[in-house]
Amino acid sequence: MTTEFIRATHLSELRDPALPADIDSVPRHVGRAYARRERSERFVSGTHVHGQTVMSYKLYTPPGDVRVARPLLVMLHGGKQGLEDFVLSSQMNEAAGRLGWMVLYPEKPTRNGDQASWSWYMYSHQQRGRGEPALLASLTRSVIAQHRIDTQRVHVAGLSAGGAMAAVLGQTYPDLFASVGIHSGLPYGAVDDASGAPSLQRYGRADQPPRVERSLRDGAPPTIVFHGMRDMTVHPSNGVRIYENAVAGRPGEHRFENGREGGRAYTRRTHVAPDGRTNAELWLIEGAGHAWSGGDPQGLQADWQGPAASEQMLCFFIRHPASH
Repeated sequence: MTTEFIRATHLSELRDPALPADIDSVPRHVGRAYARRERSERFVSGTHVHGQTVMSYKLYTPPGDVRVARPLLVMLHGGKQGLEDFVLSSQMNEAAGRLGWMVLYPEKPTRNGDQASWSWYMYSHQQRGRGEPALLASLTRSVIAQHRIDTQRVHVAGLSAGGAMAAVLGQTYPDLFASVGIHSGLPYGAVDDASGAPSLQRYGRADQPPRVERSLRDGAPPTIVFHGMRDMTVHPSNGVRIYENAVAGRPGEHRFENGREGGRAYTRRTHVAPDGRTNAELWLIEGAGHAWSGGDPQGLQADWQGPAASEQMLCFFIRHPASH
């Protein structure tokens, strides 16, 4: 293991090479209609039907040429958080808009209008072709079919239960999602029913191992993890375990960076392959609780003092297009 200081990348230093030049550089002679098309920005609601389940969602389309294939980020809200607060707390639309990314926000189907958590802890929702993973994959493919999406650049991220479900999707649909972002989430396959979830969340370990063995898929997608060290809802050791699972069996070395952004100090661990490619990142944020780091202070689950998780995730995703 090697200890080495490496500086984090910031969105202001980065431009997505797959996207066209900034819309402000469009020549005036192209005409007003083209300019309007270039500058269009939308955030619309929709529904998707899969089997007997109807899922609501919102889709953000940034300014830019609608004829150009764009990257897509699927964002999964936290348990009982709700979609609207997740949009506000994460401020992902603002960050993605600067790079020309589309952002899809699925909403967990509920009964009686109550907010509910993604079922990441149930065995039936940890498998390809079943439950919520199948529903979310179906919605993602529907959006890809209806819009010009770069299929090599589709990624998924989430907070808390949404982060845990993002980990599930990374394992069950590696052909769909190029890389994964997990904020304050839980590892894939650590429990397989509701009885094991509370202990895993509170203490970072399950009372009993899952009844059905599930090995992590070889070549798991590159993963970036954020976790507050004072998270009293999901124990920080879960974030460490997610990182360890992402790099298990991979050759490379761990590099470390200690820094401060906003009012929070952080430790950033990066696993670097022999060819220099990053396999995973882990950001442990001192003093932060169960909230999206660097988010909007008006959000119910946002920690505005911390490093900007949305920007750092996008920086990571840009460096990890699909290899298939």
